[in-house]
Amino acid sequence: MAQTTTVEVPPKAALTSDLRTEKLQHHRNGAPEILQDWPTLVSRAVDDVTRILQSEAHMLETKIGAALETRLASTIATITLIAIVICGGVCMVCAAILLLHRWLPLWQAFGLAGAGIMLAGVASYLIMKPATVINSAASH
Repeated sequence: MAQTTTVEVPPKAALTSDLRTEKLQHHRNGAPEILQDWPTLVSRAVDDVTRILQSEAHMLETKIGAALETRLASTIATITLIAIVICGGVCMVCAAILLLHRWLPLWQAFGLAGAGIMLAGVASYLIMKPATVINSAASH
């Protein structure tokens, strides 16, 4: 007949305070065996899984929030830079029109500046189009 002794062990710090103490039963070879009922074990497992999922959700929320904040700051900086470049471009076009107005009537100066801008736009489109076709053909 196996000789057994019972020892009271306080609950672990990670578990909730309302859990009962665990009873350990020591066999003759010294190996402890936890005596608990199945509902307690299942409830602890569910509590542990719930805590883990809540922690993971909180970490995910924190990471997404930080990434979103960084992306938003980058987007605002980019939009501000684009607005500044557009304002500078408008000023340069106005200066070119006023310079052309010294030799041409104002309507011809505006027409010449508009034609130059359209020509630059078409040229940049044609330059970018072959690169897009090459990139899409390489990905297929």
